[in-house]
Amino acid sequence: MNTLELEYDLVVVGGGTAGPMAAIKAKERNPALRVLLIDKAHVKRSGAISMGMDGLNNAVIPGHATPEQYTREITLANDGIVDQSAVYAYAQHSFATIEQLDRWGVKFEKDETGDYAVKKVHHMGSYVLPMPEGHDIKKVLYRQLKRARVEITNRIVVTRVLTDADGAACGVLGFDCRTADFLVVRAKAVVLSCGAAGRLGLPASGYLMGTYENPTNAGDGYAMAYHAGAELSNLECFQINPLIKDYNGPACAYVTGPLGGYTANARGERFIQCDYWSGQMMWEFYQELQGGKGPVFL
Repeated sequence: MNTLELEYDLVVVGGGTAGPMAAIKAKERNPALRVLLIDKAHVKRSGAISMGMDGLNNAVIPGHATPEQYTREITLANDGIVDQSAVYAYAQHSFATIEQLDRWGVKFEKDETGDYAVKKVHHMGSYVLPMPEGHDIKKVLYRQLKRARVEITNRIVVTRVLTDADGAACGVLGFDCRTADFLVVRAKAVVLSCGAAGRLGLPASGYLMGTYENPTNAGDGYAMAYHAGAELSNLECFQINPLIKDYNGPACAYVTGPLGGYTANARGERFIQCDYWSGQMMWEFYQELQGGKGPVFL
């Protein structure tokens, strides 16, 4: 067992989607930066969308939705327990990111006028943007990583963020999942892009890979941030979906919903209006608004 020590300006942990985007953006801002991207699998096919995805569920595109609408939707969906400034910041930058991905070669569905063909699932705005060739998104990101000259280290499981005497992040500690060699990376800054905590809920079968999120989204990023002294927020919020037997995923919420699908009981009756529970909360809220009893929030 060996110990390898490296030194960079910036180390990004997680090679799914957010990690590569963070690394590429850093190099765009300053091409001279020494940037290392670390992934516990292989960046070419890793993360929650390792084999691609069929659409963006949170595309905030002018003419279809506004950052204010999106922030209201997310606030309501989480019963007010949300960092609105972070949600609003995301919404403001969403369209620019979509345009950049489009230029890089990610295929989004467009209508006959060339506008993005956004589908409506929520009440106030349309946020679901189909991706007919979404299986290529990791290939596209990998090409951009190479063009930006981001260094990549695969098969490394990062376990801790290193901190200095003042508590500031100064690197990471991990190990090679194939050789068990230790890796110590010293850095001026650390970005954690490790995905969600997908195994907090399992289907009734107990099948360990039957998670809604990618099962490799183990919550390790949250754990590392916590141990490094970072402030964590919104962990009390989680998503529950009506499920098909032995399948844990949003069957109707985002997949068939925009095409007219809905969740029905054994008698063929639709038993909720929105086919995902946060959406049902929104539906009931709007019913209250129509009766003049709706609460006022930000």
